[in-house]
Amino acid sequence: MLAAFLLAPKFAFILLTALIVGAAVPLAIAWTRLLPEERPPFELESTGRRPAPAASVYRSEPPRRTDIAAIVLLVLLTVAFALQFPGVPREAALNSLPDHLPQASEWYEIALPCLLLLVCVAAIVYGAFRRSFLRTELMVVGGMVLVLWAVGPWLYRELTAI
Repeated sequence: MLAAFLLAPKFAFILLTALIVGAAVPLAIAWTRLLPEERPPFELESTGRRPAPAASVYRSEPPRRTDIAAIVLLVLLTVAFALQFPGVPREAALNSLPDHLPQASEWYEIALPCLLLLVCVAAIVYGAFRRSFLRTELMVVGGMVLVLWAVGPWLYRELTAI
């Protein structure tokens, strides 16, 4: 906590920006990896006169299978990142549950952020032990969002303490 008192607002801004960009870039890469691949330009079809090449230069990796669990974790990581993005009303998003479920008492104040942190840990563990086409992105985004959830609140406090 001594570091929080010694942190200037300029450094808090730089660290917060680095954390947000560091989490947003692999998140965007993961979402683009979900898009279907395009055909390579100028790929020639075999006409029968010339045999088709045995190995294509463009197809260096095997065709990927859809991994539903990785996609669900990616969606939940996106929600966890979006709730930490500056300007998003985090408290309003997390505290709107009692309006929709009157039987929910005070458990949501602790349970929902813990659930989002658990999603980050689950994404890291899933990426570490399961071979998926989103393996690296899940581990990096999970780690960065976890750090953003842990360090973000006091960086926001130091940034607004001008």
